[in-house]
Amino acid sequence: MLGACQDFVEDLDVDPNSPASADATNTIQGVMLADIVFHEGDVSRTTGMWAGQFTGSDRQYLSTDIYSVTAGTFDDLWATAYVGTITQARLTEATAEAGFNLKLKGVAQILEAHAAGTTTSLWGDIPFREAGQRATFPSPKYDPQAQVYADVQALLDDAIKNLAAGGVIPATQDIFYAGNATKWTALAYSLKARYYLHTKEYAAAKAAAARGISLAANDFVAPHANLSGAQNLYYQFLGNRNGYLTGDNAYAPKLLDPAQKSLIANNRNNAKTDEGARFSYFYEPASTPAAADYELRQGLTATAKEFSDPDASFPLVTYSETQLIIAETSARTGTPVDALAALNRHRAALAVAYPTGKYEPLLLSDIAGGDLLKEILTERYVTLIGQAEAFTDARRTNNIVGIPIKGTGNTTLPQRFLYPQSEVNANANVPNPIPGLFVKTPVNN
Repeated sequence: MLGACQDFVEDLDVDPNSPASADATNTIQGVMLADIVFHEGDVSRTTGMWAGQFTGSDRQYLSTDIYSVTAGTFDDLWATAYVGTITQARLTEATAEAGFNLKLKGVAQILEAHAAGTTTSLWGDIPFREAGQRATFPSPKYDPQAQVYADVQALLDDAIKNLAAGGVIPATQDIFYAGNATKWTALAYSLKARYYLHTKEYAAAKAAAARGISLAANDFVAPHANLSGAQNLYYQFLGNRNGYLTGDNAYAPKLLDPAQKSLIANNRNNAKTDEGARFSYFYEPASTPAAADYELRQGLTATAKEFSDPDASFPLVTYSETQLIIAETSARTGTPVDALAALNRHRAALAVAYPTGKYEPLLLSDIAGGDLLKEILTERYVTLIGQAEAFTDARRTNNIVGIPIKGTGNTTLPQRFLYPQSEVNANANVPNPIPGLFVKTPVNN
């Protein structure tokens, strides 16, 4: 009788709505969504302002635009990276491995690497090896930035191995590649190329990029739909906070705007290039070229595609970025023919993406001043609008493209994000002294 009673009440105190654990197939999509929010949300807008692609024009964005920020500004960004993405990715990896689903573990590892690579790029030294293990490491130590990058590379290598092993990526849960392990593997190589570029390991970056995303159709993009909760984050932000973020006197629209061709030295329009369509994808025309009072497109033009359309995908890692990594690393390692070929492959992709524009193949003789590297880096700058990589490029190249400095008294671009106030208050291992906004991260010294 006692045994029967025990059977009857067993698990009665377990809340089915608050499970202690979940299968990896049920958690992987949450990691994907957190990774999107991290890269497409505040990180994108803040780095876009500091890279001269956007302008903060109202409320708190007036201060952010001119680099006037506090540690508290970065609390939510840090939480999305760590709590929402890195920690949940690691939990998913563990449950996937326990369920003998190594392919799914590989996907979670790539998402972790993506978030961690961006995080160390923006903050420098960060908790990584001890992160997400609160019970064991309530105050995780900060790992050197170079070590974090090395760990991310090792994580991606392991992910590539796991994607070739057993298991299955559930197509219905995979919002990026519908369960295609080959596409995830190519993404892993593109990420390896990106992070080797960050650490200035150019030969390794070029080799990885050659195995990376090979078609624009296979870009790693955040999918969106014109449904409540699924809309493009820029569409939501610009609609809810109208006027906060514009392109007023920003540098990127001046480079793309055909009307600025005779006014801006580095303007992209020339006999072989018409940037009118790409300009209009991001920006509203200025009242006059001299005024440069650009507004951002708000996804309201029914007859034209815009970056902020409610159903517009947001680029995270792309074929174009991969080709431009090949172009840059080739230029830096003395193979200009390879560099030009990769640049022209990117331009061919632009011609498909913006069919009313013009992107004819370039010759070395077409490059202004013969500076192939600057041409490639400037092209990266306008290709990566709204992506944190543009801000990373500006810092790792000492602002070779000439982004104007904002704010009275400032003499350089910000070099990092500030460690968040939540971390300063709770983690005794925060670097001391705490580096300021204009202190370079170690890999950029």
